[in-house]
Amino acid sequence: ENTSTGTMDSAIIKYVQEWKWEAQTETTQRATKRAILDLLGCAVAGCRHNTIPSVVQSIEKIDGKGASCVWGTSITMDMKGAVFLNAYTGALFDMDDGHRRAQGHPGAVIVPAVLTVGAAIGATGIEVLEAVAVGYDVAVREAVRIREAGGPRKGSSGWCAPGAAIAVGKLLKLTDEQMTHALGLAEYFTPQAGQDRSVAYPSMAKEGIPWGAYTGSFCAHLAAGGFTGHRPHLADAHELCADLGKRIEVESAYYKKWAACRWAHPALDGLSRWKKESGKGIAGVKHVKIESFEKALGLSNRKPTSTLQAVYSIPFSLAYFLKHGQIEPEDLLDEEAMVRDPEILDMAQRIDMEEKPSYTAEFPLRCIQDLTVTLHDDSVWTMESLESPGDPGERAFTDDEMVTKFNTLAKPVLGCKCKAAVDAVETLDTMQDVNELVKLLTVSLE
Repeated sequence: ENTSTGTMDSAIIKYVQEWKWEAQTETTQRATKRAILDLLGCAVAGCRHNTIPSVVQSIEKIDGKGASCVWGTSITMDMKGAVFLNAYTGALFDMDDGHRRAQGHPGAVIVPAVLTVGAAIGATGIEVLEAVAVGYDVAVREAVRIREAGGPRKGSSGWCAPGAAIAVGKLLKLTDEQMTHALGLAEYFTPQAGQDRSVAYPSMAKEGIPWGAYTGSFCAHLAAGGFTGHRPHLADAHELCADLGKRIEVESAYYKKWAACRWAHPALDGLSRWKKESGKGIAGVKHVKIESFEKALGLSNRKPTSTLQAVYSIPFSLAYFLKHGQIEPEDLLDEEAMVRDPEILDMAQRIDMEEKPSYTAEFPLRCIQDLTVTLHDDSVWTMESLESPGDPGERAFTDDEMVTKFNTLAKPVLGCKCKAAVDAVETLDTMQDVNELVKLLTVSLE
């Protein structure tokens, strides 16, 4: 024990420091690469949003200009600003990955922090892959620790910032003592990010995801320079850390098919099947009822005034899908058209939700919904026990489906570079400098 700094050996620090890519299973390696590919597609798509120029200007006033790339653009910024922007664009359209056990979105915090810092220091592909994987392991355990401690639920950044700090710390090759301080600092400085408030009032803050990436990377750099923090709570969470190395959290990430909150996806999957089987759309529907876990009932804004609000509304998302059969980033770019369509707004008023206690009992490890569609002729179609496509296990996307999603998101920006970007992620463990990948994500939008 070192009582002068409050640090001592801990399972979590030892695990992170000893984690090696070549020692991992093919399953873990594949899962880590798909987490990176998915977030890159989301971020490149997000760079097209009309808020990007104003966010860039605001951050440049604080941090100035720099040489770090904002993916999907020709913009370069100070490293901290680029971390923030790449996390912001990654979460913007709500298509980024998530994790049931953690109740949030690790990829949009961890991947931007790691790859942006990695490019700035010329890290190898293996160093980036190792950092991302351990970042997930720490972040998800922080989420469970915080939830078990009680109090208001924290959004993604509230537990992801420590994961980002550990991930960037591994990139920076921090000592055990420095790594302990990085984790302690991130636990202390992590955003409050009240999740229920964030869901009730959606905004550009996106569960604090951009600030979580910024904070985590900042804490790692502080620790590298000798800045000290308290002993991390996670260092004493012995039971929670007992399965380190046995439970690899990046393997349990889920991936999204539609640009909407994950809590809408079981019902969206049911609607997708109904539309395919019936050939019908919004004009034939009289009423829709969703029976769901309790938390989903909070996403009930039937008259969103922005696309950021729209993706957090289950009735609106279902109404939009009934008319268009999709919810893609492309749809969210024209805010006026999306949120002011009278037919969709009328349909959203006729979509009701009610709690099913047995489904609430399964949450968050499972998100289950029943869907009942009543047509104008009073015929009824019902599907029970719906869960989301893209969940780990039997509903997981195939590698081809992951590539298709990436191409759908990235092709409007990267064009013919998409295949090279996919190939670069697939062979990341042979890459000597991750700037080879980052260069493929840098384009001129003019």
